[in-house]
Amino acid sequence: MQAIITEQQQIALIKKQAINRLTRNELSARLNLSKPTLRRVLDKQTPFVVSSKTFTAVNNYLLEDL
Repeated sequence: MQAIITEQQQIALIKKQAINRLTRNELSARLNLSKPTLRRVLDKQTPFVVSSKTFTAVNNYLLEDL
């Protein structure tokens, strides 16, 4: 199964990374994603397709503070 990462999700992830002062390595560990996958999520032009595991990890991390 695949899902789409939107620009809003990408921006929210980058903001949360900055607010928590996390390096990409630390964020990768928290999301349990590989470094190349995280680089793709943070740097690729949106919207783009990712696996359901990646989508779920990103969304769960973004929803932690709500």
